[in-house]
Amino acid sequence: MRQPGTAASFHEWVLSLPWVVERPYSLGTRNVRSFAVDFEPVGCRRLWLVTGLRRSLQPSSIDIAVIVPDEGARALEEAGWGRTVTAMPGRRALVRASAEVTAKPRMIEDLALSAYCWATS
Repeated sequence: MRQPGTAASFHEWVLSLPWVVERPYSLGTRNVRSFAVDFEPVGCRRLWLVTGLRRSLQPSSIDIAVIVPDEGARALEEAGWGRTVTAMPGRRALVRASAEVTAKPRMIEDLALSAYCWATS
């Protein structure tokens, strides 16, 4: 699997995952992008990934946050992969990736795939 190394290649990779669509983000921030799983035949529509919520300090890193079940948020925090930013509806949480994760393309991919799996289950 190709490792995403830039924001553009990461977004391209995310959109290549089955049933992933980009959702409009209307809070006036140009750099913020949000992605959802939209698989109508099984009634699965769920926002799972947001990028660009904050400006990255390192040009090679990608700022991501994932929306996962509460138990997933706890697991990500315990693993040091991120920090819960806010609670979301449906016993879910928005978790911002740690600096360690955002600086390593393979860890970004692992975090995104974990969130994708939670979104599709």
